[in-house]
Amino acid sequence: MAIQPIDSANRTLAVLAGHAAARIAGAGPTRLPGVYALVEVTPAAPAETGAAPAATPTPQLTKAQVVATAVQSAVVRQDGLAPLIADLAQALKTGALPPPAREAAARVLAQATPLDVQAGGRDIARALGGSGLLLEAELAANPAQSPVGVDLKAGLLLLRQALAGAQSDAPRRAARGPRPPPPYRGGPTAGQPPAEASLAEDTPPDVQRQRLAEETESALARLELLQIASLPQDEVDPIARWMFETPVMTPQGPAVAQFEISRDGRGRDAAGQEAPIWRARFGLDTEPLGPVSAHLSLSGGQIGVMFWAQRASAVELLRTQAPGLVRALTG
Repeated sequence: MAIQPIDSANRTLAVLAGHAAARIAGAGPTRLPGVYALVEVTPAAPAETGAAPAATPTPQLTKAQVVATAVQSAVVRQDGLAPLIADLAQALKTGALPPPAREAAARVLAQATPLDVQAGGRDIARALGGSGLLLEAELAANPAQSPVGVDLKAGLLLLRQALAGAQSDAPRRAARGPRPPPPYRGGPTAGQPPAEASLAEDTPPDVQRQRLAEETESALARLELLQIASLPQDEVDPIARWMFETPVMTPQGPAVAQFEISRDGRGRDAAGQEAPIWRARFGLDTEPLGPVSAHLSLSGGQIGVMFWAQRASAVELLRTQAPGLVRALTG
């Protein structure tokens, strides 16, 4: 018998995409029986004699085996979200997309937040809720409600569905520079720099659709890695983590900010009493600062902040802004 966890996971995503599309069309709540199982066992073909195959115990893959297989598949396909955002905006200008794909593209672009907006805690919470990290959990808990339109992964799934069958005689696109490192549990947080559109106004429509289909698959693979990086762990690593990314619009083009929020229940406050430690890390790579990352921690009413910057000019700017940051945090 053949065990194909990745094929089954892909079918799960297809069912979720169909469910989201039905909710957009105004259909009633749909039941999603068994779509959250990541492993499907396919029986071997019966022998030529026609005799019924003997009953064989179904092997059970461990969670670690399923996750490891999913990671191996996603790592080679993943790429940043910024190139897709840039090309979607260009494709909407050229009119190369059919109506369903245009609507799906607009939903994905609506997830990008202008960088000049002052972000607060509520905005970060909203970004987490719409990042796609919790899509399957939300659908399982509330099958009658559709997250489409406010959820990045739901939008990407709809876009993949709308672009299904996009084919062209043109070769698959070459990588536009190095891909961002794949995210992993406890790894560094780093933003993705602004991206420029790789599509031109005179790019044939079928080539545009194929390019967008490839970039959508890569963005979904990366989002799956973020979900895997946020999976609950055993006693070896009891820290709860939520790792997610959100697109931001900059004057240089779409970029991506990466966040990790974690909670460690083993902390103590200044009096030695048990108190959880909350940590928030984020990375951003935009002009004129360049790559910048921050680490904030909160425990027992005390907050700590650390910044890292690669450019000397960014370090100096952060130092001059430090008093304002202190006032904001104490407030």
